Amino acid sequence: MRKTFITSLVICTSLSLIVRPIDVKAVDFSKEEDKYIKLCSGSRLTRQNQKVCKEFNSYLKKKNSKLKSEIKDTKSEIADTSKDISEVTQKIASLNTKIKTKEKEINYLLNSINNIQKDINNKEEKMRERLYVMQSYYNSNTLIDFLFGASNFTDFFSRLNSISDITSYEKELVEELSNQKKELNNQKSTLLDAKAALQVQKKSAAALQKRLVALQEEQKRDLALEQKELDKNAKAQKEIDDALTEMANSLPKNDSGGNVIKGNSGDAETGYKIAQLAVSKIGSPYCWGATGPSMFDCSGLVYWAHRNAGVSGGRLTANGYARSGKAISAGELQAGDVIAFRRSGSSRYHHIGIYIGGGIVVHASGEGSTCQGNHASLGHVVKRTPLSSFSRYSKAYRRLY
Repeated sequence: MRKTFITSLVICTSLSLIVRPIDVKAVDFSKEEDKYIKLCSGSRLTRQNQKVCKEFNSYLKKKNSKLKSEIKDTKSEIADTSKDISEVTQKIASLNTKIKTKEKEINYLLNSINNIQKDINNKEEKMRERLYVMQSYYNSNTLIDFLFGASNFTDFFSRLNSISDITSYEKELVEELSNQKKELNNQKSTLLDAKAALQVQKKSAAALQKRLVALQEEQKRDLALEQKELDKNAKAQKEIDDALTEMANSLPKNDSGGNVIKGNSGDAETGYKIAQLAVSKIGSPYCWGATGPSMFDCSGLVYWAHRNAGVSGGRLTANGYARSGKAISAGELQAGDVIAFRRSGSSRYHHIGIYIGGGIVVHASGEGSTCQGNHASLGHVVKRTPLSSFSRYSKAYRRLY
Protein backbone atom coordinates (compact mmCIF):
# COMPACT_ATOMS: atom_id res chain seq x y z
CA MET A 1 0.00 0.00 0.00
CA ARG A 2 2.85 2.36 0.84
CA LYS A 3 4.35 1.79 -2.61
CA THR A 4 0.96 2.57 -4.17
CA PHE A 5 0.82 5.87 -2.24
CA ILE A 6 4.30 6.86 -3.31
CA THR A 7 3.57 5.92 -6.93
CA SER A 8 0.36 7.99 -6.94
CA LEU A 9 2.21 10.90 -5.40
CA VAL A 10 4.80 10.79 -8.14
CA ILE A 11 2.24 10.55 -10.96
CA CYS A 12 0.09 13.39 -9.61
CA THR A 13 2.81 15.93 -9.01
CA SER A 14 6.09 15.21 -10.76
CA LEU A 15 4.71 16.05 -14.22
CA SER A 16 4.66 19.74 -13.29
CA LEU A 17 8.43 19.72 -12.70
CA ILE A 18 9.57 18.25 -16.03
CA VAL A 19 12.09 20.70 -17.46
CA ARG A 20 13.48 20.47 -20.95
CA PRO A 21 16.83 22.18 -21.54
CA ILE A 22 16.44 25.32 -23.64
CA ASP A 23 19.35 26.83 -25.53
CA VAL A 24 19.70 30.53 -24.76
CA LYS A 25 22.01 32.65 -26.86
CA ALA A 26 24.45 34.96 -25.09
CA VAL A 27 22.82 38.36 -24.58
CA ASP A 28 24.60 41.73 -24.30
CA PHE A 29 22.61 43.02 -21.34
CA SER A 30 24.62 46.28 -21.11
CA LYS A 31 22.85 47.69 -24.17
CA GLU A 32 19.29 46.77 -23.10
CA GLU A 33 19.16 46.94 -19.31
CA ASP A 34 15.74 48.62 -19.24
CA LYS A 35 14.28 45.89 -21.45
CA TYR A 36 15.45 43.06 -19.18
CA ILE A 37 14.53 44.89 -15.98
CA LYS A 38 10.99 45.13 -17.34
CA LEU A 39 10.99 41.50 -18.53
CA CYS A 40 12.40 40.03 -15.31
CA SER A 41 10.11 42.09 -13.08
CA GLY A 42 7.16 39.99 -14.25
CA SER A 43 5.68 37.52 -11.78
CA ARG A 44 5.02 34.76 -14.34
CA LEU A 45 8.00 33.87 -16.48
CA THR A 46 8.43 31.09 -19.00
CA ARG A 47 11.21 28.58 -18.40
CA GLN A 48 13.30 30.26 -21.08
CA ASN A 49 12.76 33.72 -19.59
CA GLN A 50 13.63 32.39 -16.14
CA LYS A 51 16.98 31.28 -17.51
CA VAL A 52 17.55 34.61 -19.26
CA CYS A 53 16.66 36.52 -16.09
CA LYS A 54 19.04 34.38 -14.06
CA GLU A 55 21.80 35.37 -16.47
CA PHE A 56 20.69 39.00 -16.24
CA ASN A 57 20.93 38.82 -12.45
CA SER A 58 24.46 37.42 -12.75
CA TYR A 59 25.32 40.30 -15.07
CA LEU A 60 24.04 42.83 -12.51
CA LYS A 61 25.98 41.15 -9.73
CA LYS A 62 29.21 41.26 -11.72
CA LYS A 63 28.56 44.86 -12.73
CA ASN A 64 27.94 46.05 -9.18
CA SER A 65 30.79 44.03 -7.71
CA LYS A 66 33.16 46.47 -9.46
CA LEU A 67 32.26 49.10 -6.89
CA LYS A 68 35.84 49.81 -5.77
CA SER A 69 37.04 50.58 -9.26
CA GLU A 70 33.89 52.64 -9.89
CA ILE A 71 34.57 54.71 -6.76
CA LYS A 72 38.18 55.22 -7.84
CA ASP A 73 37.18 56.19 -11.38
CA THR A 74 34.52 58.61 -10.14
CA LYS A 75 36.91 60.34 -7.73
CA SER A 76 39.51 60.57 -10.48
CA GLU A 77 36.88 61.95 -12.84
CA ILE A 78 36.03 64.74 -10.40
CA ALA A 79 39.71 65.49 -9.69
CA ASP A 80 40.42 65.76 -13.43
CA THR A 81 37.45 68.02 -14.09
CA SER A 82 38.67 71.31 -15.51
CA LYS A 83 37.35 74.75 -14.65
CA ASP A 84 35.28 74.74 -17.80
CA ILE A 85 31.61 75.22 -16.93
CA SER A 86 30.34 73.30 -19.95
CA GLU A 87 32.56 70.30 -19.09
CA VAL A 88 31.35 70.26 -15.48
CA THR A 89 27.73 70.54 -16.68
CA GLN A 90 28.23 67.59 -19.05
CA LYS A 91 29.72 65.45 -16.27
CA ILE A 92 26.81 66.29 -13.95
CA ALA A 93 24.37 65.23 -16.68
CA SER A 94 26.32 61.99 -17.21
CA LEU A 95 26.30 61.22 -13.47
CA ASN A 96 22.57 61.96 -13.20
CA THR A 97 21.96 59.45 -16.01
CA LYS A 98 24.03 56.86 -14.12
CA ILE A 99 22.08 57.60 -10.94
CA LYS A 100 18.74 57.05 -12.70
CA THR A 101 20.04 53.76 -14.14
CA LYS A 102 21.25 52.64 -10.71
CA GLU A 103 17.92 53.53 -9.10
CA LYS A 104 16.14 51.38 -11.70
CA GLU A 105 18.49 48.50 -10.86
CA ILE A 106 17.79 48.87 -7.14
CA ASN A 107 14.01 48.93 -7.66
CA TYR A 108 14.30 45.84 -9.82
CA LEU A 109 16.45 44.05 -7.23
CA LEU A 110 14.02 44.89 -4.43
CA ASN A 111 11.13 43.56 -6.51
CA SER A 112 13.14 40.46 -7.44
CA ILE A 113 14.04 39.75 -3.81
CA ASN A 114 10.39 40.13 -2.82
CA ASN A 115 9.23 37.72 -5.57
CA ILE A 116 11.89 35.13 -4.76
CA GLN A 117 11.02 35.28 -1.06
CA LYS A 118 7.32 34.76 -1.86
CA ASP A 119 8.14 31.79 -4.07
CA ILE A 120 10.37 30.31 -1.36
CA ASN A 121 7.58 30.70 1.19
CA ASN A 122 5.10 28.97 -1.16
CA LYS A 123 7.45 26.08 -1.86
CA GLU A 124 8.28 25.65 1.83
CA GLU A 125 4.56 25.52 2.57
CA LYS A 126 4.08 22.88 -0.13
CA MET A 127 7.00 20.92 1.30
CA ARG A 128 5.50 20.98 4.79
CA GLU A 129 2.12 19.89 3.45
CA ARG A 130 3.63 16.94 1.60
CA LEU A 131 5.73 15.92 4.56
CA TYR A 132 2.69 16.07 6.83
CA VAL A 133 0.80 13.84 4.38
CA MET A 134 3.65 11.36 4.52
CA GLN A 135 3.81 11.69 8.30
CA SER A 136 0.13 10.81 8.62
CA TYR A 137 0.73 7.81 6.38
CA TYR A 138 3.56 6.70 8.60
CA ASN A 139 1.48 7.65 11.65
CA SER A 140 4.61 9.01 13.27
CA ASN A 141 6.51 12.30 13.75
CA THR A 142 9.80 10.55 13.07
CA LEU A 143 10.11 11.74 9.47
CA ILE A 144 9.36 15.40 10.25
CA ASP A 145 11.63 15.40 13.29
CA PHE A 146 14.41 13.81 11.29
CA LEU A 147 14.20 16.26 8.37
CA PHE A 148 13.61 19.48 10.29
CA GLY A 149 16.26 18.56 12.78
CA ALA A 150 18.85 19.37 10.06
CA SER A 151 21.33 22.08 11.01
CA ASN A 152 21.10 23.80 7.60
CA PHE A 153 19.50 23.45 4.20
CA THR A 154 22.34 21.36 2.78
CA ASP A 155 21.99 18.93 5.68
CA PHE A 156 18.20 18.91 5.14
CA PHE A 157 18.68 18.04 1.46
CA SER A 158 21.16 15.30 2.36
CA ARG A 159 18.75 13.75 4.90
CA LEU A 160 15.95 13.95 2.41
CA ASN A 161 17.98 11.96 -0.12
CA SER A 162 18.61 9.28 2.46
CA ILE A 163 14.89 8.53 2.82
CA SER A 164 14.09 5.84 0.28
CA ASP A 165 10.36 6.59 0.09
CA ILE A 166 10.79 10.28 -0.76
CA THR A 167 9.64 10.92 -4.32
CA SER A 168 11.50 12.79 -7.03
CA TYR A 169 9.00 15.61 -6.59
CA GLU A 170 10.06 16.26 -3.00
CA LYS A 171 13.71 16.08 -4.01
CA GLU A 172 13.20 18.49 -6.90
CA LEU A 173 11.15 20.78 -4.70
CA VAL A 174 13.91 20.95 -2.14
CA GLU A 175 16.50 21.45 -4.88
CA GLU A 176 14.48 24.36 -6.24
CA LEU A 177 14.26 25.80 -2.76
CA SER A 178 18.01 25.49 -2.35
CA ASN A 179 18.68 27.23 -5.68
CA GLN A 180 16.20 29.99 -4.92
CA LYS A 181 17.74 30.66 -1.53
CA LYS A 182 21.13 30.98 -3.19
CA GLU A 183 19.61 33.34 -5.76
CA LEU A 184 18.01 35.31 -2.93
CA ASN A 185 21.37 35.75 -1.22
CA ASN A 186 22.97 36.77 -4.52
CA GLN A 187 20.31 39.38 -5.17
CA LYS A 188 20.68 40.76 -1.64
CA SER A 189 24.45 41.00 -2.12
CA THR A 190 23.97 42.75 -5.49
CA LEU A 191 21.49 45.13 -3.88
CA LEU A 192 24.03 46.15 -1.22
CA ASP A 193 26.66 46.84 -3.89
CA ALA A 194 24.18 48.78 -6.03
CA LYS A 195 23.11 50.94 -3.08
CA ALA A 196 26.76 51.67 -2.24
CA ALA A 197 27.45 52.61 -5.89
CA LEU A 198 24.39 54.87 -5.89
CA GLN A 199 25.64 56.72 -2.80
CA VAL A 200 29.03 57.28 -4.46
CA GLN A 201 27.36 58.61 -7.60
CA LYS A 202 25.09 60.93 -5.63
CA LYS A 203 28.04 62.29 -3.62
CA SER A 204 29.99 62.81 -6.83
CA ALA A 205 27.07 64.61 -8.46
CA ALA A 206 26.69 66.82 -5.38
CA ALA A 207 30.41 67.64 -5.41
CA LEU A 208 30.27 68.52 -9.11
CA GLN A 209 27.16 70.62 -8.57
CA LYS A 210 28.96 72.51 -5.83
CA ARG A 211 31.91 73.05 -8.17
CA LEU A 212 29.58 74.24 -10.91
CA VAL A 213 28.02 76.84 -8.61
CA ALA A 214 31.50 78.02 -7.57
CA LEU A 215 32.59 78.27 -11.21
CA GLN A 216 29.45 80.20 -12.12
CA GLU A 217 30.08 82.64 -9.27
CA GLU A 218 33.72 82.95 -10.35
CA GLN A 219 32.58 83.61 -13.91
CA LYS A 220 30.27 86.38 -12.72
CA ARG A 221 33.12 88.00 -10.79
CA ASP A 222 35.44 87.65 -13.80
CA LEU A 223 32.86 89.20 -16.10
CA ALA A 224 32.40 92.12 -13.73
CA LEU A 225 36.17 92.65 -13.51
CA GLU A 226 36.48 92.23 -17.27
CA GLN A 227 33.84 94.88 -17.86
CA LYS A 228 35.66 97.18 -15.48
CA GLU A 229 38.90 96.48 -17.30
CA LEU A 230 37.20 97.06 -20.66
CA ASP A 231 36.02 100.46 -19.48
CA LYS A 232 39.54 101.25 -18.36
CA ASN A 233 41.07 99.88 -21.56
CA ALA A 234 38.63 101.85 -23.70
CA LYS A 235 40.14 105.03 -22.32
CA ALA A 236 43.68 103.71 -22.84
CA GLN A 237 42.82 102.53 -26.36
CA LYS A 238 41.54 105.98 -27.27
CA GLU A 239 44.82 107.45 -26.11
CA ILE A 240 46.76 104.92 -28.25
CA ASP A 241 44.55 105.53 -31.30
CA ASP A 242 44.87 109.30 -30.97
CA ALA A 243 48.65 109.06 -30.62
CA LEU A 244 49.05 106.73 -33.62
CA THR A 245 46.75 108.87 -35.76
CA GLU A 246 48.76 111.95 -34.88
CA MET A 247 52.02 110.10 -35.65
CA ALA A 248 50.75 108.66 -38.96
CA ASN A 249 49.67 112.14 -40.10
CA SER A 250 52.92 113.79 -39.07
CA LEU A 251 55.31 111.26 -40.67
CA PRO A 252 56.15 110.86 -44.37
CA LYS A 253 53.61 108.60 -46.07
CA ASN A 254 56.06 107.00 -48.51
CA ASP A 255 59.01 104.65 -48.01
CA SER A 256 62.25 106.67 -47.72
CA GLY A 257 64.53 103.81 -48.83
CA GLY A 258 67.82 102.75 -47.27
CA ASN A 259 69.81 99.55 -46.81
CA VAL A 260 70.66 97.57 -43.70
CA ILE A 261 74.02 98.48 -42.23
CA LYS A 262 75.48 95.74 -40.09
CA GLY A 263 76.60 96.77 -36.62
CA ASN A 264 79.68 95.64 -34.74
CA SER A 265 78.51 95.33 -31.13
CA GLY A 266 77.36 92.20 -29.32
CA ASP A 267 75.53 89.69 -31.50
CA ALA A 268 75.56 91.97 -34.53
CA GLU A 269 74.84 89.05 -36.86
CA THR A 270 71.45 88.40 -35.24
CA GLY A 271 70.65 92.10 -35.27
CA TYR A 272 71.54 92.24 -38.97
CA LYS A 273 69.18 89.31 -39.65
CA ILE A 274 66.35 91.01 -37.71
CA ALA A 275 66.79 94.20 -39.72
CA GLN A 276 66.85 92.33 -43.04
CA LEU A 277 63.66 90.49 -42.15
CA ALA A 278 61.96 93.79 -41.32
CA VAL A 279 63.06 95.29 -44.65
CA SER A 280 61.70 92.22 -46.49
CA LYS A 281 58.18 93.24 -45.41
CA ILE A 282 58.31 96.77 -46.83
CA GLY A 283 54.92 97.62 -48.36
CA SER A 284 52.91 95.11 -46.29
CA PRO A 285 49.58 96.63 -45.10
CA TYR A 286 49.20 97.85 -41.54
CA CYS A 287 46.53 95.88 -39.60
CA TRP A 288 45.86 96.37 -35.90
CA GLY A 289 46.96 93.33 -33.89
CA ALA A 290 48.47 91.46 -36.88
CA THR A 291 51.77 89.58 -36.56
CA GLY A 292 52.36 88.63 -40.20
CA PRO A 293 53.29 87.18 -42.46
CA SER A 294 51.26 89.41 -44.82
CA MET A 295 50.03 92.21 -42.50
CA PHE A 296 51.43 93.77 -39.33
CA ASP A 297 50.93 96.34 -36.66
CA CYS A 298 54.04 98.01 -35.18
CA SER A 299 54.69 95.56 -32.33
CA GLY A 300 53.58 92.64 -34.54
CA LEU A 301 56.42 93.42 -36.96
CA VAL A 302 58.94 93.50 -34.08
CA TYR A 303 57.64 90.14 -32.82
CA TRP A 304 57.68 88.51 -36.30
CA ALA A 305 61.20 89.69 -37.20
CA HIS A 306 62.73 88.61 -33.88
CA ARG A 307 60.97 85.23 -33.83
CA ASN A 308 62.07 84.42 -37.40
CA ALA A 309 65.62 85.47 -36.53
CA GLY A 310 65.62 82.86 -33.75
CA VAL A 311 65.10 85.26 -30.83
CA SER A 312 62.70 83.83 -28.23
CA GLY A 313 60.14 85.94 -26.43
CA GLY A 314 56.44 86.53 -26.26
CA ARG A 315 54.27 88.91 -28.20
CA LEU A 316 54.23 92.29 -26.42
CA THR A 317 52.86 95.74 -27.08
CA ALA A 318 55.04 98.72 -27.99
CA ASN A 319 54.89 99.74 -24.33
CA GLY A 320 55.92 96.21 -23.28
CA TYR A 321 58.90 96.07 -25.64
CA ALA A 322 59.97 99.54 -24.42
CA ARG A 323 60.65 97.94 -21.04
CA SER A 324 62.12 94.62 -22.25
CA GLY A 325 65.60 93.43 -23.19
CA LYS A 326 68.58 95.69 -22.58
CA ALA A 327 68.45 99.48 -22.47
CA ILE A 328 70.96 101.18 -24.78
CA SER A 329 71.77 104.77 -25.69
CA ALA A 330 71.11 106.47 -29.03
CA GLY A 331 74.86 106.34 -29.70
CA GLU A 332 74.85 102.52 -29.30
CA LEU A 333 72.11 101.88 -31.86
CA GLN A 334 72.83 99.27 -34.52
CA ALA A 335 70.82 97.24 -37.00
CA GLY A 336 68.21 95.07 -35.24
CA ASP A 337 67.74 97.29 -32.18
CA VAL A 338 64.25 98.63 -31.49
CA ILE A 339 63.08 102.17 -30.82
CA ALA A 340 59.81 102.90 -29.00
CA PHE A 341 58.03 106.26 -29.26
CA ARG A 342 55.61 108.22 -27.09
CA ARG A 343 53.97 111.62 -27.11
CA SER A 344 55.14 114.29 -24.69
CA GLY A 345 53.25 114.14 -21.41
CA SER A 346 52.27 110.48 -21.86
CA SER A 347 53.67 107.65 -19.73
CA ARG A 348 52.84 105.04 -22.37
CA TYR A 349 54.85 104.17 -25.47
CA HIS A 350 52.45 103.89 -28.41
CA HIS A 351 54.66 103.01 -31.38
CA ILE A 352 57.80 100.99 -32.10
CA GLY A 353 60.11 100.25 -35.03
CA ILE A 354 63.31 98.37 -35.92
CA TYR A 355 66.50 100.32 -36.57
CA ILE A 356 68.45 99.27 -39.73
CA GLY A 357 71.37 101.71 -39.52
CA GLY A 358 72.09 104.99 -41.31
CA GLY A 359 69.48 106.84 -39.23
CA ILE A 360 66.61 104.77 -40.69
CA VAL A 361 63.86 102.88 -38.81
CA VAL A 362 61.51 100.26 -40.32
CA HIS A 363 58.03 100.36 -38.80
CA ALA A 364 54.41 99.42 -39.50
CA SER A 365 52.61 102.75 -39.53
CA GLY A 366 48.86 103.20 -39.13
CA GLU A 367 46.08 104.92 -37.18
CA GLY A 368 45.65 102.19 -34.58
CA SER A 369 42.65 99.91 -33.99
CA THR A 370 40.62 101.40 -36.84
CA CYS A 371 43.14 100.12 -39.41
CA GLN A 372 42.46 96.60 -40.69
CA GLY A 373 44.81 96.44 -43.68
CA ASN A 374 42.59 98.60 -45.89
CA HIS A 375 44.46 101.94 -45.87
CA ALA A 376 47.67 101.06 -47.73
CA SER A 377 47.07 103.90 -50.18
CA LEU A 378 47.26 106.38 -47.29
CA GLY A 379 50.73 105.12 -46.37
CA HIS A 380 49.49 102.78 -43.63
CA VAL A 381 52.10 100.13 -44.45
CA VAL A 382 55.48 98.77 -43.37
CA LYS A 383 58.01 101.39 -44.50
CA ARG A 384 61.39 103.00 -43.87
CA THR A 385 61.37 106.42 -42.25
CA PRO A 386 64.31 108.67 -41.17
CA LEU A 387 64.65 108.73 -37.40
CA SER A 388 64.81 112.53 -37.66
CA SER A 389 61.10 112.53 -38.60
CA PHE A 390 60.33 111.42 -35.03
CA SER A 391 61.98 114.43 -33.43
CA ARG A 392 58.84 115.56 -31.57
CA TYR A 393 58.49 112.19 -29.76
CA SER A 394 60.26 110.80 -26.71
CA LYS A 395 62.17 107.56 -27.39
CA ALA A 396 63.33 104.37 -25.66
CA TYR A 397 66.21 102.36 -27.19
CA ARG A 398 66.28 98.62 -26.49
CA ARG A 399 68.20 95.56 -27.64
CA LEU A 400 66.02 92.42 -27.46
CA TYR A 401 68.49 89.87 -28.95
